[in-house]
Amino acid sequence: MTAPRKIIVSLTCPNCGGQVHSEEGESLVLCKFCDSVFSLTSDEGIRKIMYRLDVTREQVESRFFEWLKEGPKARDLAQKADITEAYPIYLPFWRLVGRGKSCVCGIEIQRGGKDEPDRRIPHESLVNREYIYSDIACDPGDLGITAIRIPDHAEAVEFDDESIVTFGVTESRDDAYSEGSEQIKRQAIADGKRSMDEIHFAKSFFFEKAFSLVYYPFWIVRYTYQDRAYFAVFDGITASVVSGRAPGNSGSQSTAAALGGTLSGAVFAVFLFFGFLLGALEALALLFAFGLAAAAGILFFAYNRFRYGDEILEGAMKGKGLKRGKKQQSLETNYENTYDMFN
Repeated sequence: MTAPRKIIVSLTCPNCGGQVHSEEGESLVLCKFCDSVFSLTSDEGIRKIMYRLDVTREQVESRFFEWLKEGPKARDLAQKADITEAYPIYLPFWRLVGRGKSCVCGIEIQRGGKDEPDRRIPHESLVNREYIYSDIACDPGDLGITAIRIPDHAEAVEFDDESIVTFGVTESRDDAYSEGSEQIKRQAIADGKRSMDEIHFAKSFFFEKAFSLVYYPFWIVRYTYQDRAYFAVFDGITASVVSGRAPGNSGSQSTAAALGGTLSGAVFAVFLFFGFLLGALEALALLFAFGLAAAAGILFFAYNRFRYGDEILEGAMKGKGLKRGKKQQSLETNYENTYDMFN
């Protein structure tokens, strides 16, 4: 598994103008050209970092039309969708990097055979891992963005709010720090539980490494289809789809409903036929249970597609619709920077 990357920020020395580099967690930088020392924290006491926008408008529009063809969207969406506007924007995120340490003691239960008792095996685990927590620091409205994961090739630069379009920070840094540290401590305990069936003792600690306000670039693409407005959000560094709304495939909805009813009826017909043919009570009960489970699964799939398939929701979008894609998790683990012990 790839380890989360460390932030290396390019800065301009305020004394001589030379380019210097700083690693995440450092509060002071020494200029190698003029030997000046300067602080990295802002007036508010928090370090601000901005990532360079790498994706061009042509690249994001190309990826947008590819996205229109993915999944159960309207069949003619790529041909009839009209882009009304496409623009880059920076969104602020609180980013907390720290080490989570935990001690967990418990019991693993190994089930015995028919005539053998269960075995209770004691376990102790010591977890010492680096975690990264991120949470959006503004109200993104209906954009469906909650967290970020920084790609390896992203380039961090000195923050310059005059050169970017961004949302104002509205989420408390203290709340973000508290929530992030608590999530890290809970995750350290969860990682320590491993295969334990009973937990007799669990304690965790958090040690901060870096806390920053990160401004990350996105592309917003708004478009219309059959006089209705939709949008999609793309990562400004990788061009991957982050979130979006799209019209669903009405033909797929009808097919799902018809298929659900037909297959469910067929399952019960087969159940009745073999039930009467075999006559055995156990076989009849087994077929009934299998048929009921299969029919329930088919009907559930068809119901979701029929009820919510008129709109496709990508990522962390809220509302009624058929949900697709992965929601970005607020917590990630640096597995390469661990010192765990399991006994």
